[in-house]
Amino acid sequence: MNGFLGEIGKKLAERWAALLALPGLLFLATAATADTLGWAHALDLARLRARIELWAAEPVLRSVGGAVLTVAAVLAGSVAAGLVAAALGRLLSRLWNLPGRRPPASVLAGVRRRRSRRAKSEADDPAATARQVSGAIARADRVSLVQAERPTWIGDRLHACRVRVEASYGLDLDAAWPRLWLLLPDTARTEILASREAYDASARLMGWALLYLLLTGWWWPAALIAAATGVTAWSRARASAAGFADLVESAVDLYGRELAARLGHSVRDDGPLTVAEGEAITTMTRKSRWDPHSPLAD
Repeated sequence: MNGFLGEIGKKLAERWAALLALPGLLFLATAATADTLGWAHALDLARLRARIELWAAEPVLRSVGGAVLTVAAVLAGSVAAGLVAAALGRLLSRLWNLPGRRPPASVLAGVRRRRSRRAKSEADDPAATARQVSGAIARADRVSLVQAERPTWIGDRLHACRVRVEASYGLDLDAAWPRLWLLLPDTARTEILASREAYDASARLMGWALLYLLLTGWWWPAALIAAATGVTAWSRARASAAGFADLVESAVDLYGRELAARLGHSVRDDGPLTVAEGEAITTMTRKSRWDPHSPLAD
């Protein structure tokens, strides 16, 4: 048991260091550089070296107690910065998935909706050549795999997963997913969890980009760091969101019939889930008194 607990503690420490401490230490080092150099001496390495030597000569660092307290303070600061970045990442993840009903999100959603409709109309043009149709379809899919409705590409990509599942199987993915998750084998769960963690990690990275952007007020090179971090985070977020949506949709494709069988709504032993079965699963899993087919309906 002691060995087991020790291994768990080791893994937690490694995860803590990777997610919070190490990125936080890098951020604190950048913040210290920004405070030392400022805009006027942004690239003055000699000034930075002199300040580091001055810090190293501080009497407090010559004692064991002072050194320990300094290290503890730095680690605490790095963890605090990591927690702030993680909180910003969670906030950004929610913003990426806003439905876009109110300004300014509704304005962005309107722009994406018009782009999607324009590309769709070009693809449906009977006078267009095969090459033009192919190009229009590619442009439409780059905007969204279904009619664009959300302010961001990520929001539409995750929304498309729900729309396509409901259109194909009559299944409310939000209501049915917890039951389907319980049926998935470990390999499928591992893949889905890994893709979700990649998405969360990209959101945290965007949180770090915002923190670096704050340092721009003291040190202009921080803007370059923020821009590079933000572009990387957005690229990873798009890729991980697409991968996560593909895996969730694949889980429905592969295990939807098993869910129907477990819930007693399967009328066949093979083939894909039917719309009638999906609608029956939706009614059962929603358990809504507003659904006229539900036993809870008033």
